[in-house]
Amino acid sequence: MTTASDNYERFTQQVIASLTGVEVHHKRVYVGRVSQRKIKVDVSFNYSVAGANLIFIVECKCYSHSVSVDEVEECRSKLNDMGAHKGIMVTTIGYQEGAVKAAMGWGIALALLTADNQPGELRFRVSSGVHAISMPVTDKFWQGNLRGPLENYVGGFRFEGKGQFLGLLGLDAYQRERQERVAAWEREQRKNQ
Repeated sequence: MTTASDNYERFTQQVIASLTGVEVHHKRVYVGRVSQRKIKVDVSFNYSVAGANLIFIVECKCYSHSVSVDEVEECRSKLNDMGAHKGIMVTTIGYQEGAVKAAMGWGIALALLTADNQPGELRFRVSSGVHAISMPVTDKFWQGNLRGPLENYVGGFRFEGKGQFLGLLGLDAYQRERQERVAAWEREQRKNQ
């Protein structure tokens, strides 16, 4: 494993921990239910809902090329053998068309987490008197673009620091809540007419 891959996995681990608020593991080893072989997972976490202990696995692909359908199938194989409940793939570049179709069919979530600029990405802006300026770069580790979990942002969301990353998560949660409230109000208005 390269240092870049390991750093990307650890960064993804921190991002997932920020998203979920639970303990997130790096390179945890599971025993397959079917194969009885040891399966090392890049990033994983457990989440308890209504007394059920759910296992999530996150496969990290720090590549210079798009993720292929074969790699999605490998993720699916791990999911099935482990009895994990949800698979997530995260990459730096993107996914081939067949990989996207396969992931959608098997319920594997795809996300882009990259330092590269993306067409149409949203950015934090601050006002300095008359001019809007970009937020200053603060910490290279916490810079990049996140696309996937935040369905509202087609081009992703640029973050230049940990505070901005946490801010975009809050913004996304606020947007979803606002959309739900507006939809409920509109339903009520139609019902009263």
